[in-house]
Amino acid sequence: MDQQEIHASGFVIQPRLQFRNIRDQMIYQMLVSRANYAASERCKIGQTIINLTELSKETGWSRDILSGALKQLKKEGYIQTETLPQKKGVLVTIVRYKDLQDLTFYQKEKGEKEPKNPQGNPQRIPHENPQGNPQGSEPANPCYERDDEGLEKANPQGNPHEIPQGNPHENPHTITAFINSISNSNININKTLKQYVDQSGVKKMNLSSTEDIGTFVDFALLTNAFPAGASRKVLIAYFDVIRMTRSSCSISAKVLANFIEKLKKYSVNQIHYAFLKHITDHDDKREQYTLGILRNVKEPEARRGLMILKNKKGVASHGLDGNLPAAAGAEESSTRAEAERLERIARERGLLGAIRDTEFDF
Repeated sequence: MDQQEIHASGFVIQPRLQFRNIRDQMIYQMLVSRANYAASERCKIGQTIINLTELSKETGWSRDILSGALKQLKKEGYIQTETLPQKKGVLVTIVRYKDLQDLTFYQKEKGEKEPKNPQGNPQRIPHENPQGNPQGSEPANPCYERDDEGLEKANPQGNPHEIPQGNPHENPHTITAFINSISNSNININKTLKQYVDQSGVKKMNLSSTEDIGTFVDFALLTNAFPAGASRKVLIAYFDVIRMTRSSCSISAKVLANFIEKLKKYSVNQIHYAFLKHITDHDDKREQYTLGILRNVKEPEARRGLMILKNKKGVASHGLDGNLPAAAGAEESSTRAEAERLERIARERGLLGAIRDTEFDF
């Protein structure tokens, strides 16, 4: 098959930096690729102008999420931002853009001190090999997959789905394979989710994709780990956000099972509200932050909060827009409140005695 011709107008050097998560990395790399390599009327070298509304449409991420990522990149010292007047967008300046686009910046001679990153931390900009080969014979920071139990697994390819091989004749066993073996059998579910996970004895506990999270959530629902009425979509969206807070984009099933144990004292409305609040406003924080939300929201507040979140646009980027669960008991509460309101009006107008009981009035 003939290879399709690629038309490139130039190239850009993407430095190897440390990021909070993949989304921040993707946004930074997009900004670097869009930054001016030559001064123009509107931007200097290393600057670009972005429109958060348009960028939100292109990426599917909400304005709040994009704004949070820009603030984090600014905090890291990677960019500077300036909101332009008359809603003309945000002017983004890549810190030390000229240095980052100069290959000699990455060369390291023997005995030479490492050049510092924008904030002056010499560890933040890894260098290539001394010969200046952009690819390098070996990455400066080999990718390691670390689960939440602190176990480190060498994974030079950087593939979070790859399972380290020990004995080539031994079939590696993952937590998702273990879950599927139970879900697809006729075994009676007679243990808690935590018991199944703790007693699984599998080698790979990490959940490394949305599909893995979905498998885990389905099994959690099968073991009644959540109160009745828990939304599968909300659970998957939430735990996927939590997974992305890890630098490896993987999270241990044990960590999630232990976290779910702490939710038992909360209602389905409280859980839905806390999960959705975390997704829409605090997607950069870990699951401990959700527990703080739960501790501070009572059942009535959770119901009201769910009605407010139902109209919030921030959930669209997680595939939940228009699909939020209604607050359990909200309809019943609304009907009771309406009946009390009508009874109060009737009493004020002296009509209470004239109201008939239509259920038993034959």
